[in-house]
Amino acid sequence: MNLQELIAQAVDYMRGMWRYRWAMVIAAWVVAIPGWLFVYNMPNVYEASARVSVDTNSLLPGLTKGLTAGENLIDEVELVSRALLTRPNLEKVARETDLDLRADTQKKKEKLISGLLEKVSVRGGRDKIFMIAYADPNREKAVEVVSALLNTFMETSIGAQGDDAQVSERAIRLEIEDHEARLESAEAELAEFKKRNLGYMPDDGGDYYTRLQTALAAVKSTQGKINLLRERRDEIARQLQGEVSLLGSSTTSAQALAACSKAETIAELRSELSALQVAFTDKHPRIVMLRNTIEVLESECSDELQSVGGGVLPRRDSSGQDGEVNTVYENLRIALSNAGVELASLQEQLRSEQRDVSRLKADVDKIADVETEMKQLNRDYSVVSDRYQELLRRWETLQSKRRLDPVTDRVQFNIIEPPFAMATPVAPNRPLLLAFVMVLALGAGGAIAFGLDQLKPVFYHRRTLSQVTGLPVLGSVSMIVSPHDLAVRRRKTIAWAGANLAFLIVGGVTIALAGPISEFVRNLTGSGFQ
Repeated sequence: MNLQELIAQAVDYMRGMWRYRWAMVIAAWVVAIPGWLFVYNMPNVYEASARVSVDTNSLLPGLTKGLTAGENLIDEVELVSRALLTRPNLEKVARETDLDLRADTQKKKEKLISGLLEKVSVRGGRDKIFMIAYADPNREKAVEVVSALLNTFMETSIGAQGDDAQVSERAIRLEIEDHEARLESAEAELAEFKKRNLGYMPDDGGDYYTRLQTALAAVKSTQGKINLLRERRDEIARQLQGEVSLLGSSTTSAQALAACSKAETIAELRSELSALQVAFTDKHPRIVMLRNTIEVLESECSDELQSVGGGVLPRRDSSGQDGEVNTVYENLRIALSNAGVELASLQEQLRSEQRDVSRLKADVDKIADVETEMKQLNRDYSVVSDRYQELLRRWETLQSKRRLDPVTDRVQFNIIEPPFAMATPVAPNRPLLLAFVMVLALGAGGAIAFGLDQLKPVFYHRRTLSQVTGLPVLGSVSMIVSPHDLAVRRRKTIAWAGANLAFLIVGGVTIALAGPISEFVRNLTGSGFQ
């Protein structure tokens, strides 16, 4: 169905409702008049209120603050409400204000107390200032109820002076005993757990994963050191193969060089060469330079000895060979021995670290479960321990306060605004309700007209008739209205418009004069409250 068809159907509905326009007007008047009378007859509701400053810390002592759920503005309002709106207080207020005279049976009395609980409201809470309000059809009665509530609340608070400190002391003592027992139980459980899982507990190195990562890093580091030491050992062994243990009896021997003028310089250079060969390879630039320099100096010494035609006899070692001990060879041999010792030590360290890694990997499930349970036990123990220490501090604070200030705590309150009710009622909102009744009446009239049209429908177009019957419509005959009929229709339309205008005017007057008319109707029916 397109937009044009929807518009055409809406127009047909309106034309159908037009046939029953008088029924619509009559239904509107029938619904509106009782509705307006009902709204007029509704009693006024007056609200009395008082503003009072209440120290909630006296109602809930500060020493217990933080031991329960965190306090906020809503909690403080509920706290004052619970202290004020207790059933004994409400029953006492009902007796003092004669509200109980409205209830002649036990069931009505229960309903009266429940109504008081619903109608009394506590609002505010900022800066410890609360507004206590109560609504009642009788303005004076509302003020009496609020005043009686405040008096009862103050009397109850004064009667409870001195209880706060005792209640706080008893509550804190019970909490200390409970937490002390829980702390002892947690300590015993923690000690038993450590004994049962000895060897699997986390240490200063951290938890399981931290220790495993540290162990793997140690294995990797030790393996790297071993590789470097092996390279160093192999290089020393290679250098050692290129050296002889004894220097032969030649002009370059130490004894022969003793007579040379450059013997001291050559000895110093050989000593430096021996030191460098331990740490560096033969291709090191400094080693190559020293060897070249030594060769040149030895050649010069040989020429010098040959020119004088003299020399020194070589010494004989224990094996019967002539020559002197090669210091480079001895240094390399010592370095090779040290490297072997250090390599053996590192290999043993590597095996120990690998065993640690294997043990950690083999016990991964056990250690992880132990550490998880250990964390839970420590967390529970820490919570109980912290709360226990806090309770002890508060206990000492309470004892010091009672020794230094023996005056017991008192509920501090101050009435800022005494109970008062405005002369203007707060409910009901009659203009709004009257307007709602007016709209409801018009809607009811339209609904009745629409329903009558649906019960007795007519066709306004050949198209509609053809769609409903499924038969072709060959034509239609228009009705010719005489001038007399037109005049009658015009008068009926004017009368209908007048009836609707009168309805709107009456509705506007009822809304504008809602107050005076309501007072007149309620006085007339005897339902008003003074």
